[in-house]
Amino acid sequence: MIPYVGLSYFLLLLYPLAVLVALGVAGRLGRSAVLVVGAAIVLFEYAVPPADADAAAGWRQLACLGAYTAASVAAIAGYAAVRRRGDARWTFRAALALVLAPVVAAKAYPVLRAHGLAGIAAAPAPRADAAGVPSVTAGFYGTFGFVGMSYMLFRVVDVLIALRDGVLRERPGLGELASYLVFAPTISAGPIDRFARFRKDWRALPRGRADYLADVAAGIDRLAQGFLYKFILAYLIHRHLLRPLGTRHGFVAGVEYMYAFSLYLFFDFAGYSAFAIGVGRFFGVHVPENFDAPFRSRSFREMWDRWHISLSWWLRDHVYMRFMLAAGRRKWFGGDRWRAHVAALVLTMGLMGCWHGLEPQYVVYGLYQGSMLVAYDAFGRWKGRPRLGGRAGDVVALVLTFHLFCFGLLIFSGRLFRP
Repeated sequence: MIPYVGLSYFLLLLYPLAVLVALGVAGRLGRSAVLVVGAAIVLFEYAVPPADADAAAGWRQLACLGAYTAASVAAIAGYAAVRRRGDARWTFRAALALVLAPVVAAKAYPVLRAHGLAGIAAAPAPRADAAGVPSVTAGFYGTFGFVGMSYMLFRVVDVLIALRDGVLRERPGLGELASYLVFAPTISAGPIDRFARFRKDWRALPRGRADYLADVAAGIDRLAQGFLYKFILAYLIHRHLLRPLGTRHGFVAGVEYMYAFSLYLFFDFAGYSAFAIGVGRFFGVHVPENFDAPFRSRSFREMWDRWHISLSWWLRDHVYMRFMLAAGRRKWFGGDRWRAHVAALVLTMGLMGCWHGLEPQYVVYGLYQGSMLVAYDAFGRWKGRPRLGGRAGDVVALVLTFHLFCFGLLIFSGRLFRP
């Protein structure tokens, strides 16, 4: 059962949340209780497949989840042990390769299937509704991998990099590491937490009764926001705009679809993130924010500080900054910092697109976002650029950024790539 996609899920979620609240009010919501209750939720979510999957698909997903988690813990533990003895560069690379390989295979699977390679041409393709929005689960259950594997990859890599950089000076405990990697509220689609921040909340358990009740109140507020965004606003946009526009053709219909899809995606994903943040509060964990009024942005740089924040900051810290440091140390691009900056932006956003999938729309989406970031920065450096300051300049920048970003989401939707 996929988290946060239907009323039945929330009705069943009431039981483990009630257990958490009872323990929290009694001042007994410790780490063991959080681990056990979270594991029970995850077991239920993955063991019960959705209606569009066969009966055995859930158990295959659960087996893949267990295998990937065990491999990730082994990679982290192995690297931590070797690093204590000295130079562990090759061990770090081997650990990265171990956790990356299954995710790359899962991303490559739909592309190979589409081209009839590797004997998998007969596998069913993911279904899409009348609006052209692909099902979250259709076609993926019953193949390999598990829903949320891409997000777990980010968490695993974050731990490995924290160990390499010395942010973590000792090997993480098995309980806190398992809770972090398989944290029930965010397991399937984020937001992407950092291990150092998560461990701070984890080690603060059990919390005092007053602090926990404040968390519960905040969690209820975020759950209400999630219901408004996902089950009211996103639903209405999908039903009354996206579905009719999905069957229409032509330039005007395409433009209308672009704006409808952009609003739908925001309310759907922001609602999902609000659910994850709200449920996380019941566990005593402050899941990071993922959206901050993104359509008020006046540039693409500001947009990515407001849209899918946990993803963009992860990529900034672990890809962009490391590329820039390596380029500076090794004198790539002749020591030209601007050229390195351009390459880092395109690489970072290109990888972001590929992380969503290797289908053309995702690759082009990532390259488009990187190109827009470069274009905005180049315009800002242009001494001869037209000057329009004050409120009028802000309005022009906001409107232009909104339209250009919506076009990027149109690319992401795949509508431009459908016959």
